[in-house]
Amino acid sequence: MILQRTHSRQSDAHLVRLVSEGNERAFRELLHRHQDAVYGFARRMLGDSQEAEDVTQDTFLRLYRASSRYRPEASLRTFLFRIAKNICIDYHRKKRPELMAQLPEIATEETPLDLLESAIEAGRLEKAIEALPANQRAALLLRHGEQMRYNQIAEVMELSVSAVESLLVRARRTLRRDLYT
Repeated sequence: MILQRTHSRQSDAHLVRLVSEGNERAFRELLHRHQDAVYGFARRMLGDSQEAEDVTQDTFLRLYRASSRYRPEASLRTFLFRIAKNICIDYHRKKRPELMAQLPEIATEETPLDLLESAIEAGRLEKAIEALPANQRAALLLRHGEQMRYNQIAEVMELSVSAVESLLVRARRTLRRDLYT
């Protein structure tokens, strides 16, 4: 069955207003537009796909509940990432993330030894990122995973741009130390 996408050309702010009036199609459109990005961010923050699905669901549930209070000064994407970041930090506080269960698949024509070395390096990087403090990890993932600008990260994390820059410097310094010493 193909869903009608009657709201596909409307702005996020307009769709949120429609959601606040009980429009389920508008909510489905917002979900369609943003769920993959929220899920990807949560997956990288937590290192667990099931928890990332839960965070994504919680994020959109909170959007639905708060739709009447949303103010379009910030982009909806920024608003969603702020919600997701806070939920991820709560999850992280409850349970330290576990190292990934399987190595990432690498689609290249490398030798088995090259593939093994790449997988080990990817595992080391993931482990090092998981070991970062939550705010440093969130800033790093928003910058490099979501390609957000510093001012957008500052909005998501409710910090100043200089605080974001400081978090990123410390995160990169820690990763360099942990990975190359």
